[in-house]
Order: sequence, then structure tokens, then C-alpha cells
Amino acid sequence: LRARRPLKTILVFARGGIGDTMWAMPATRALKEKHPTAAIMVVVEKKHMPIWKGVPYISGTSSDGFWNVTGFMMKADEAYDFGGIVTVDEKLIKNDPIISTFKIINLPLPKDRKKCRPMLVVTVDEGKRAEQMLADEGIKLADHKIITIGIESTTSNRNWPFEYTRRLTRALTDQGYKVIWLGSDKEKQKSAILSQSEEAGTLNLIANTHIRQAMALIALSDVYVGPSSGLLCIATALEIPSIGLWGAFDPKCRSVFYDKYTPLWGKEKCSPCGEHWTECRHGHPAPCMKRIGPGLVFNEVEKMLTRYPRSLESKQPIE
Repeated sequence: LRARRPLKTILVFARGGIGDTMWAMPATRALKEKHPTAAIMVVVEKKHMPIWKGVPYISGTSSDGFWNVTGFMMKADEAYDFGGIVTVDEKLIKNDPIISTFKIINLPLPKDRKKCRPMLVVTVDEGKRAEQMLADEGIKLADHKIITIGIESTTSNRNWPFEYTRRLTRALTDQGYKVIWLGSDKEKQKSAILSQSEEAGTLNLIANTHIRQAMALIALSDVYVGPSSGLLCIATALEIPSIGLWGAFDPKCRSVFYDKYTPLWGKEKCSPCGEHWTECRHGHPAPCMKRIGPGLVFNEVEKMLTRYPRSLESKQPIE
């Protein structure tokens, strides 16, 4: 009876990091397809609400304040909580997060792989503003290949050594590519500013973009490179050719539905340790992340540029 009853209002909790909230998207879409007349409200941390902007299968978003949640719970016919559950629940953690969310809602996975990835909506205006931002820095879509590098993850044990980012950047700019640095670590911003003169051809936007700007810039990129993070989730959701840098987690359990994608895993004897919130017990940077050398990543970038070339028309934001 519960499975067959009509639902007028569905409440979805999509709290946690950027990746956590995005992993809830395919299951939320499936709920809408099963209950097309239902209103779906998504409860998410306030800073991540912009990620859901323009998503067509929800009625709206709300921050996770107590009184907001209480009011929605009183009116909802059904509620699903995906908030971080796919990264901490022992029964689900070995699955790809998307597979786990479909287990939670007890619905089959879509046959269309695209429906197993988050849906992000970047507007034409956002794309044009990002394009102009790049043009103001001498980066033109028609003339340059753009490689965007995410410089950090949520926890430091998953971070790629910043010195490796510098070496990769120099190798890429020596070949005439333009490089964008994205992230939110203000300390790295300070160190990056000190050596900015060494990084010709690099646009350093660490701690200088909000999430919608980052989405628009990634959408203009030819290749995205970064550790397991929200920005990697954004790049793969936008179907940008992407290279994921992995250590603590087995990429097979985190990227089953990614396309145009290559995982590089610095596997050590102790990996995958599955440590999500703690420092690596073997020091920082984690040995598994140090195993992924910048030369290896550079070679993979060149392969991706050849394998998945992006035309100017595919990158330009047009009506």
C-alpha cells in the first residue's frame, strides 16, 4: 500500500558536501518520474542551495534550519534523507553513491546512464559572464585550450600535493595551454600569489569564485583535473573531460557513471583506507596522493584532449 499510494509532497534531505548534495539528484529525478504530480522540496545546506538552481524536477530548495525542516516534515507525505549516508553507512559505503541512493528509495537504476548522473543547469548569462572573465585575462575560447585544476578536496588526506599542481601547471603552460586554478583554501591563495609571476598563463581564482561561477568556468574548460571533490562531481556532471586523482577511496566505488573520464589511483599497500574526515596516519600529503606524479597527469591531459576534443561551438554559451 505504501508503494502504491499517491504522493502530493516529497521531502528530500540532500545535506553534506557538494558531492553529497549532487549524489541525491538522480534519485530525486527518479522520484519525480514515479510521482509526476508531486511537489518535491529539497533541504540542503544554505551554501549549497545554488547548485540546485534551475533543476527542473524539483519545486524548490530550503535551508536546513530547524523550523524550516519541521514545517516541511509536517506537510510531507514522504521524506528521504541522503545527507552523507552514502559515505558513512557501512552497508552502503562500498557502492557507488548513486547506486546507494537508489537502494534507499527502492527504485531500479535508470537504463540511461545520463540519468544516473547529477543534472546541473548553467545559464547562458552565467556562461557569457565566465567567458568575459576569461577574455579580460587574455584567455579566448577560440584561441586557447583551457585546463582547469581543482586544488583541494574537503579533507586534506585527499589533497594532491600543491607542488605537483605547480609542476603540472608549468608543463601545461609551456605547451601553450591556459590553466585555471579553482578552490577555496585562502592559505593556498596567499602562497599562490607570492609565486604568481612564475605561473605565466595561469589564472589563479583560488578563493575568488562562488559555486555558480566555478560551474560556469568548468563548463568552458577542455579538461578538468582534480582530487575527489565537489568540483570533480561538477565537472563530470557537466560531461567535461575529467581526470580524477584518487588515494583514500577506490575510484570504482565513486565514479561508476562518469563518462569522458579517467581515474588515476595512487594505490598504496594501505589503500583504499576509506578515511573520509581524518588526516592520513602516514603524514601529509598522503603517500597515495604523492604517488600520482605530475608527469603522469600531464600525459593523461594530452590524451584526453585528443580523445575528447571540444569544439568552439560546444563550449560557447549560446541561446
